[in-house]
Amino acid sequence: MKKQVYMPPEAKVIHLNNFDLSKIEEYFEYANFERRISKNKVHTIANAMMDNKFTDNVLRVCSGIKSSQYEVLDGQHRIEALRYAREYFGLANYDIILMNYKGGNRREIYRRLNLGKPLTLADHLKALDNGKQKFFNEMRDYCDHYNKVGKLPYRTIINCLFYSKSTSIRPVRPLAIDDFIKGITDHDIKIMQMFLKLLPQVATNPDSLFYHYTLMRNYFRIYYENKTSDDKMIALGDVLIHSSKIKEMAEKRDTYAIRGIYHYIIDIAGPKVGLSLSKGEVKK
Repeated sequence: MKKQVYMPPEAKVIHLNNFDLSKIEEYFEYANFERRISKNKVHTIANAMMDNKFTDNVLRVCSGIKSSQYEVLDGQHRIEALRYAREYFGLANYDIILMNYKGGNRREIYRRLNLGKPLTLADHLKALDNGKQKFFNEMRDYCDHYNKVGKLPYRTIINCLFYSKSTSIRPVRPLAIDDFIKGITDHDIKIMQMFLKLLPQVATNPDSLFYHYTLMRNYFRIYYENKTSDDKMIALGDVLIHSSKIKEMAEKRDTYAIRGIYHYIIDIAGPKVGLSLSKGEVKK
């Protein structure tokens, strides 16, 4: 069977020659799933513009859904740089080229536009969260897309679940996240919610070593794979926090430390608190 190739939606090229920069707000708004803006990147682009060394003046947009004419899917740093150059350098006009997409899923267009750029798993998750997916809605009281105080990043709990279900030490690939989220069950969500209610009783400081992926993923996996009471998990967590061996392995901060920590919990830490834990596989 011939493989079906994704074809991008139709796009119209629009030239905004000598565009009046005072009309930026009138013309452009950012998609609410865009990445956070980097001030350093904005300043770098603005300086390049003023030195006549910036050539990428193309913005990828679709028709605006609020008050502006266009919603920006790719190019927010360029717009912020133009805004900065206008305010601090007195730049009044600039030539802009628009690729205006017609039809298609805006979030999917955004993700595909950024395939060659360093979109993180957190960026992909934010783009997927359209307010309709059960995983995000059910976990919203416990998770956030970045590092909001009192909440765990979605990417962290996603990688904990992926490790538990796949037994692979490798994190979930960003472009495989769509299918993985579709496969999350009601049982998975319940376990994640119970775990995140339990976690603050074990480690309250999100900067502690306990939150590093080598330890966090294993602690969650133990909870996922075994019918373990909260009291026993809290006791286990206390053993892990005070273990010099766990600290030594976790500080290596490499994927191979995951295997060592998993076996240490099963063979040594678990029995110390009266837990007989099932031992699974740890794949590369």
